[in-house]
Amino acid sequence: MRPLAVTVLVHACLAALQFAAAWATGSAGITASAVHVSIGSAAHFFALGGIWLSTRPADRQHPYGYERFESLSALVIGMLLLAAVALIAAIAVPRLLQPESLERTTWGAVLMAGSAAANGGLFVWLREVGERLSSQILRSEAVHALADALAALAVVVGLAASGAGLLWVDPLVALALGAFVAWRAWSVIRTAAAVLTDVAPVDLELVRSTAARVAGVVDCHAVRSRGEAGRARVDLHIHVDPELTVREAHAIAQTVQERVIEELEGVVEVLVHVGGASR
Repeated sequence: MRPLAVTVLVHACLAALQFAAAWATGSAGITASAVHVSIGSAAHFFALGGIWLSTRPADRQHPYGYERFESLSALVIGMLLLAAVALIAAIAVPRLLQPESLERTTWGAVLMAGSAAANGGLFVWLREVGERLSSQILRSEAVHALADALAALAVVVGLAASGAGLLWVDPLVALALGAFVAWRAWSVIRTAAAVLTDVAPVDLELVRSTAARVAGVVDCHAVRSRGEAGRARVDLHIHVDPELTVREAHAIAQTVQERVIEELEGVVEVLVHVGGASR
């Protein structure tokens, strides 16, 4: 929650400054960047809500917990980014067809360079925190910050070119930013959809072979996995000698659980179903 709150504050300040710079310079590139950052700031509120909901404990209505609300909020963020693409295209295309001269390009370039530096710092910080917490949203926000930094640098190039008389470069940079945001939106939507549609986050054959190596396991099958990378849940069936006692079979199942969690990175829960092997 704290990293996202900081990100919201930083992006809100940058969006305000960039809109002021866009008004002062008339730059389509700065306007596109401001739109992108503004919609990104709005998306952060969905991210905060998703993280807050995902940390709630399981209850009667949600026996598996609320973790998927984080992926659902990431899906909403992806849709908001697609809206940003449409707005950027609506701004940049007319400017590309009828280029206009810009004003105060030096001032605009300095401000955008500062925006790039601020977003670069956010990228490094959010990436580290996201990896440490295995958070899908924080990892996606880190990429978002990197995209903002690169976009700001591209706008600086466009302003410099416009100052040299190449008026078409600024709206072209805006369109390139729109394409980058579209790629970003697709990445977020694809990742969130994979979790929501139960794409296996771990190698199921590796799970099976790991369980099969445990002493006492005769066979392992019906392996399934759900969740996201870093927080995967696995369930599987094992067969043991039917002459074993319940306590002995339970001990083997417990060992399978521990072995899979220990050897497969990102697995946080394993459910083992035990059956007797046919003779």
